[in-house]
Amino acid sequence: MSQRRTEAFLLRLVVQDDQTDPELWHGRVQHVGSGDEQMFRTLQEALMFIRYRCEHFQERNTSLDELPPPFP
Repeated sequence: MSQRRTEAFLLRLVVQDDQTDPELWHGRVQHVGSGDEQMFRTLQEALMFIRYRCEHFQERNTSLDELPPPFP
């Protein structure tokens, strides 16, 4: 039987009125459980952070040096 868990993220988006392309949005994403947060310049960067935190859910106190770079 597979286990299930819930992860919570806070996403703050800055969207210019003339930018409807999600790839141009920027902001900050925070993993609520650990407090880790990361700035992003594209939606893809935000999703990379979310994916990383979900894959490393047991590492609640990951140092910022171990997180993926904010702007590859």
